[in-house]
Amino acid sequence: MPYVLTIERSKHILKEMANVREFTRKLFTKEELTALVYFEVAFGLFFSFISLITFLYITNAVILKQTISFDTTIENLLYSARSNWLTQVMMFLSYLGSDGMVFGAVIVALFLTLRHHRKETFIFSLLLLMGLAATTTLKLLYKIPRPEISALIVENSYSFPSGHALNSFLFYGTIAYFFYHLTQKKKASLIIAAFSAILVLLIGISRIYLGVHHPSDVLAGYLVGFWLFATTILIDKTVVFFRLVRETRKS
Repeated sequence: MPYVLTIERSKHILKEMANVREFTRKLFTKEELTALVYFEVAFGLFFSFISLITFLYITNAVILKQTISFDTTIENLLYSARSNWLTQVMMFLSYLGSDGMVFGAVIVALFLTLRHHRKETFIFSLLLLMGLAATTTLKLLYKIPRPEISALIVENSYSFPSGHALNSFLFYGTIAYFFYHLTQKKKASLIIAAFSAILVLLIGISRIYLGVHHPSDVLAGYLVGFWLFATTILIDKTVVFFRLVRETRKS
C-alpha cells in the first residue's frame, strides 16, 4: 500500500510540474523569463545590500556614541509611561520574543514536516539557526553593554544587537510569508502579515521599556533579521527561476 501511495504521489507531482512548465511557456517567452531571473537576482541583491549597509551605518554610529541623543529621547518617553499593568504586558511581549517563540518554533517545524513541506521546514529551521548564530556572534564581536539604568529584568549578555528583535523578525516574518506561500489567501495573509509586523514592533518596544536595550539595539536587530530573511528567501526564489529557465529551454 505505501508503494502505491508513493507512485500516486509521484504522478501528482509530475502533473503539477508539467502544469507549471505549460503555464510558464504560455505566460512568458524565453527572453522574458530570463529577464525575470535577472530582476529577481537584482531585487535580492538590492535589499540585501541596503539592509547590510544600513546596519553597518548604525553600528558605526553606536560605536562612535552618535546615537545617544536618539536613544535617550525614546528611552525617557517609554520609561515615563511605566506602570504595574503595562510592565506585565511588556513582560509578556518579551516572553513572546524568547521562550514563547522557541515553543512556537517547534510547533511550526513539526506542522511543516507532517504536511511534507520539506523545503519550507529546511528554510524555517535554517533562518532560526542563522538568527541565533548572528545574535551570539555580533554580541561577542561588539561587546556593547546594556543600558546603565535600573532595568526591570536581569540580562547578562551584551546589548547590541537585540536578539529578541532579530529572532522575532525572522520567526513571525517567516510564518507570515509561508502562510501566503502555501495558501495563496491574500486577505488572510495581509491580516497575518500586519499582525506579525505589529507584534514584532511591540516585542522590540518591550525590550526598550524593560530597560535592557537601547532603541539602536532593537533597530539593528530588525535590520539583521531582515537581511537574513530577504537574502535567504530571494536566493531560494532565484534558484526556482533558474530551474524554470532550464526547463523552458529544454522544451
